[in-house]
Amino acid sequence: MKQITTAQELHEAIEELEQRKTEQLLALEHNFSELYENLKPANLIKNTLHNAFSSGDSKMNLLKAVIGLGTGFLSRKLIVGKSIGVFRKALGAAVEFGVVGLVAKNAEKIKEKGSEVINKLFKKNKRRDIPDRKWLAVNKQS
Repeated sequence: MKQITTAQELHEAIEELEQRKTEQLLALEHNFSELYENLKPANLIKNTLHNAFSSGDSKMNLLKAVIGLGTGFLSRKLIVGKSIGVFRKALGAAVEFGVVGLVAKNAEKIKEKGSEVINKLFKKNKRRDIPDRKWLAVNKQS
């Protein structure tokens, strides 16, 4: 800062400092309100989920985990059913964890095989074995 020599310069410097103080106070209030909004539990959860789903690797890992858990749960329900026995429940839990591990490790292979099966099931049947009308008309005339 330059050296103040007159009363007018002193008043100008005081006004400038007060204006800077007001601007800094407004910025501080804005930052505090922004921080307060970000620390609300709902916003913490929303931001965490947004960050988790924004990267492609996280999405793929989450998808693999969900598919693994779903198939593990389904296999346990198929084996155990509504059984009350301790042995069957323990066996069901073991099968569930085994299936979860297998599916999570081999998700790409399972995905490929699953899409092959779906393509074969829902493939449109092309009528290659039925001759076309022009061919029939030409052959009838001969």
